[in-house]
Amino acid sequence: MLIALYYAVGLWGYVFTPDPYGIPLVWPATGVGLAFTYLYGYRMLPALGIATGLILWQFTEDAMPLVEATGVVLATMAGVGLGAWALRRFGFSPGFERLRDVLLLLVVGALAASGLAATAGAWAMAVSIEELGFSDTWWLCWVADLIGFLLVTPALIAWLAAGRRHLDSGLPMIVLLAASLIGVSALVYSGVLETGLAMPLSYAVFPLVMLAALRCPIQITTSLILIVGAIALSGTGWGLGPFADAGLEQSLLSLNAQLALLVLTGLLLAALRNERESAEARGRQHLDDLARAGRLSTLGELSASLAHELNQPLCAVTSYASASRRLLDRERLDDLRDALTQLDSNAHRAAETIRQVRATAMSETPRQVAMAPRDLITPVLELLDPELKRRRVRIDVDVARSLPHIRVAPVQIEQVLVNLLRNAMEAVETRLDGTIRVAARNLGTALEITVTDNGPGIPEERLATLFDPFATWKSGGIGLGLPISRSLVEAHGGQLTATNLDDGGARFRFTLPLEVPDARSQTPAGLSGRR
Repeated sequence: MLIALYYAVGLWGYVFTPDPYGIPLVWPATGVGLAFTYLYGYRMLPALGIATGLILWQFTEDAMPLVEATGVVLATMAGVGLGAWALRRFGFSPGFERLRDVLLLLVVGALAASGLAATAGAWAMAVSIEELGFSDTWWLCWVADLIGFLLVTPALIAWLAAGRRHLDSGLPMIVLLAASLIGVSALVYSGVLETGLAMPLSYAVFPLVMLAALRCPIQITTSLILIVGAIALSGTGWGLGPFADAGLEQSLLSLNAQLALLVLTGLLLAALRNERESAEARGRQHLDDLARAGRLSTLGELSASLAHELNQPLCAVTSYASASRRLLDRERLDDLRDALTQLDSNAHRAAETIRQVRATAMSETPRQVAMAPRDLITPVLELLDPELKRRRVRIDVDVARSLPHIRVAPVQIEQVLVNLLRNAMEAVETRLDGTIRVAARNLGTALEITVTDNGPGIPEERLATLFDPFATWKSGGIGLGLPISRSLVEAHGGQLTATNLDDGGARFRFTLPLEVPDARSQTPAGLSGRR
């Protein structure tokens, strides 16, 4: 495959040979060799040597003696081998995930692969043909190698390394960008337009490539750049387009400068986007770790309440077990059946409490499920019920049975509710009439859940930084509960906000997308109560 592809792009390169000495102004073959050698190892070098020899034999047999041709083959193999070694040695990523990957590829291509190949080619041509000087010939060979390398190598590496991964989404965008780029390039280099119009229009591909770099996988971005380059070079080589008026040599050199800028623009933007996405992923992982730490901290703070919750059903289990033994001795089977039923019920109650604690402490990514809002809110209220009673805080619940389902990771949203409710309890604990209100309503496309208290409210100077990490004004607080809560809500596609009420108190409001958006907004009714 390497020999066939190398030979094919070599034939295409010789389309752009303006002089009788066989020096092409675009030479992508070296880039093909480097891509295969980097990905598949040094066993590709013999095939590369054979392909280079075939090209030289067909196009320079009369002009270049055997010794010089052998030197070109060996230098090309050495340059490609050195380039592949450098990419591996310095940790090049074929997905162009970092800015340094683009810079490393550029340096390797300019110095190792293209540099050695251009040096050998210029030396062989200068020795074989008296009319050619080494320096001028080297410059032409190096530019030809480098521009071919920049166009072909990124696309080959991206496709051969990643294949069709990450191409499942965004197909309409890819098709639209491809059609736009091909259409603009074909129009510019068809010879239909006057030079005065075609030249500025040739730069219209830049914003399209920039959009591709920011929105599409790297395979698509590099492929689109390669397509634009192939159309531009082919049209100019045939004397068409805005760069064709100055003669083939000068035209291609000018076009090569534009294409080099296009390649660098696309690759650098793609790398910067990948770096940003990696940083965001690390940030999300960090927040997940903080969320787990917050859950464990919350469990520690609620240990007394949890002990109380477990103590009741376990004491009941012990009592009913003793009663069952006595009833069995007396052969009172009907009463025994009732006692065993109560024992089973209390055992399940204790098991459910343990399940909630275990789910809260889990570090694995929770699975999202569709559930009714009431089924999401009720377990949290039951978990916090002992603490609410201990603090003598009244809680009003206004949740409609008819509310549509939402798709959530229950553990994460339960953590949000726990954080908001505990903050509300702390805000109202000094009031004799401390009250918290939990309500939910359908907004049509999202479910809104509010937690409102009648405490002193949030200091106005704190509202702007309320969700910043470590921003707390409470004694003993570390300021992570609200940032973690906002992160969890946003991970579900919702928003978490806080406001003060005119008559005192604070309201925290967060939204969660409905499983199936409903155009009708429902008023909460049906399930409301006071705890």
